[in-house]
Order: sequence, then C-alpha cells, then structure tokens
Amino acid sequence: MNHSFDQMPDDARLWVYQSNRKFSSLELDDINSSLREFLASWAAHETALKSAYTLYYDQVIVLAVDESSHGASGCSIDASVAFMKSLEQTYAISLLDRTQIGFLIDQEIRVLNLSKIKEAIISHKIKAEDIILNNSVSSVAEFKKSWYQTVNQSWCKKYIA
Repeated sequence: MNHSFDQMPDDARLWVYQSNRKFSSLELDDINSSLREFLASWAAHETALKSAYTLYYDQVIVLAVDESSHGASGCSIDASVAFMKSLEQTYAISLLDRTQIGFLIDQEIRVLNLSKIKEAIISHKIKAEDIILNNSVSSVAEFKKSWYQTVNQSWCKKYIA
C-alpha cells in the first residue's frame, strides 16, 4: 500500500539504498514507476504494508513502513531486497554495497569505497565539515535527525588529525 513519505510517522521502519551513481532522468521515471508498483503489492503474511518511498539527489532510495497496523516480516524484507537486486541488474547499479559511503559535497553525492576514506580525510579531499550520509538509520525519526552528519561528528572523526 503506497502512501506519502511525508505522512510516515517518526517510528516507521526505514531502509536507505544508495546507488553508486546518479540515475538518469529516464531511469528515474522507470524507477519511480517500479517503486510505486512494488509498494502497491508489498505485503507481510498476505497483509498489505503501509509503506512509502522517496528519492534523494537522484541517487538514494528510501523505503519506509508504518508498522503500527502491521509490521514488516522476514519474507517481506526479503522481497524488498530482491526488488532492489532487480533494480541493480536492470540499471547496472549497486544499491546493496555498504562499503560504498556517500558524502554530500556541493549538493552532489560523491561515493567513496570504505577502504579509501582514511586516505581521503588525511589528504583533505574530504574535510571535517563535509557531510557524510548515515545510511544505517532505521527509522524515520533517525533519518530526519542523523542521516546527514558532518565528518567530524561521524564514525570518520577518528581519521581527523
């Protein structure tokens, strides 16, 4: 059951899927259509989930489920992951690779591999005041409060001299 993301309660469960690249305008149209179709049929134990999605920076997909009426189950979560894998294959993108870390610089997401972050901070390619995207948030409230973090307030602060 597709709802407006803005209407999701703060305690709604949430998943962030960041692409390794920006979607083209044609891809965005197709991805929006696919997401609406998926959410219209997304269910847990044959009960429709009150769910919503939004896209950020033409590169990040955020799914939310209001579990006040019916919670997401293991099977429904598996279905969402399978859906994301299908998007990966269709568009030759990576949505599930958690070693790809997003930084918001000049309103654009720049993705760095986890293994390159220390070097980028030490060499000042990434600065203490730059924004890192905390894709581990798991509720709408967390998303609103701490999706954006400055590098010096994130787990990366240990690399700042």
